[in-house]
Amino acid sequence: MNNDKAIIKALQSTESPRLSADFNSRMMAEVYRAVERKKKRAYILSLCLVSGVSLALIGMAVYVFYTYFSFDLSIQLPRFPKMEFSAESKSISGFSIYIAALSLILIGLDHYLRHKWMMRKNK
Repeated sequence: MNNDKAIIKALQSTESPRLSADFNSRMMAEVYRAVERKKKRAYILSLCLVSGVSLALIGMAVYVFYTYFSFDLSIQLPRFPKMEFSAESKSISGFSIYIAALSLILIGLDHYLRHKWMMRKNK
């Protein structure tokens, strides 16, 4: 390509436009805005997911109360509803408490490990 003078002359004749003096600062500001939008989108998505899972858990709890417990949801102000536990409902409630405790332990462990990982990553 060095031997072909017509190509060299054509390439030299094309001038690239000059960049403005604040090109780098404007480009970095745009990059920072894009990063902030991505973080905000991830935060909103995680908030929506947590809300959805929480509503699903509440719905499942209401379903379990209706199905496996003799539980009357029509609350009269002076009295609270009567709850009668059968052997089957006691085993289900014990298992539910076990799963809830296990979930809380795993969520706490996840939070702790993520915090340690982020601290190590930022150093």
